[in-house]
Amino acid sequence: MVKRGEVFLCESHGTEKPCVILSPDEMAETMPYVLIAPITTAERNLPFRLGVKLRGKTGQIAPDMLHAVPKSDLISRIGNLPEGLMNELNQILKEIFCYESTGK
Repeated sequence: MVKRGEVFLCESHGTEKPCVILSPDEMAETMPYVLIAPITTAERNLPFRLGVKLRGKTGQIAPDMLHAVPKSDLISRIGNLPEGLMNELNQILKEIFCYESTGK
């Protein structure tokens, strides 16, 4: 079973790229697809990108590039995001989608 916060190698547009699972566990369990944030080596100075080191390479988790992929596109599990980094990512997602009322 796929779980939120896991890192997978994912087939995307003909290439294999790492990604973080963003779907809640209940959604990932019942749906044929999952929401992911790609992990990119193209680093940008953006406040909503999170730096990560994966397999000896540095990159960024890109929640601004969130999209859905079929679970069949998940090739292999690489690992899990550390809890602290997942908490930071959750906070960024709250800000991106205004999960908390901002008065705007």
